[in-house]
Amino acid sequence: MINNNSPGRRVYIFFIFGILLSAIVFTIDIFSERNLSKYLNDNFDILLPQPDIDGKVSSFSSLEVFKTKSNLINENIRLKNEVIELRKLQVENEKLRDQNYSYNAITKSIDTAFYNIIETSIIFKNPSEEYIISGGEDLNLKVKDLIIDENSFVVGVVSAVRKNQSIISSIQNPTFTIEGLDKYGNEYLITSDSENLIINSINVVAENTDIKYIYTDISYGHPGQFPIVDLSTTPVSFANDKISAQVPIYFKVNYFSNIYLVKIK
Repeated sequence: MINNNSPGRRVYIFFIFGILLSAIVFTIDIFSERNLSKYLNDNFDILLPQPDIDGKVSSFSSLEVFKTKSNLINENIRLKNEVIELRKLQVENEKLRDQNYSYNAITKSIDTAFYNIIETSIIFKNPSEEYIISGGEDLNLKVKDLIIDENSFVVGVVSAVRKNQSIISSIQNPTFTIEGLDKYGNEYLITSDSENLIINSINVVAENTDIKYIYTDISYGHPGQFPIVDLSTTPVSFANDKISAQVPIYFKVNYFSNIYLVKIK
């Protein structure tokens, strides 16, 4: 029996198939006015050795092509890294611009001839819900020094001082307390329930509910008069010789807050 799957027969069949395929490609190329051969030449000549200026074939042409491609990839990576760095700089510039705006706003409302305005920042929060800020004995800070926002309102009080850090009790801390004085000389104790500031008088001189602002005062060991609350649009009650009110806390101290220390010069 003749073996139809002999290697010789298979080679012969492939040879005939190759001739037919070449003839078909040649015919298509003739009828397409050599467009097929031009296309193949343009797209595959980079894989073939290219002649140099003297007409000699260089064996490094393909390597040069791959080297150029590698250089392009590296250049793209470098450009992407530059874009990332530029974005970081943009964010940093916007942050500095906002800080500068806040500082300019606060210096307009505070007489810097008498006070030093020291920008500080939150470092972390301790288990007692108190914030740790940068600056302590190195800035000559003291207990009861005030923390204010860019509108000069009190948002915290220094409760403990370390070498280069201090603990503050912010207005949203349940243990926050501060004494205050209104324009009539009435004295108040202001506390917090985390969501609201609760105002209760401790000494009433004038029975008047048109209070508007309650301030800090040097009589309480504070550096001067700084607003704690604005009662202009808040109902104020007077009963049993007591003045009382409750104000929602709108300013929330956090790691991104613009806050400042106030020191007497």
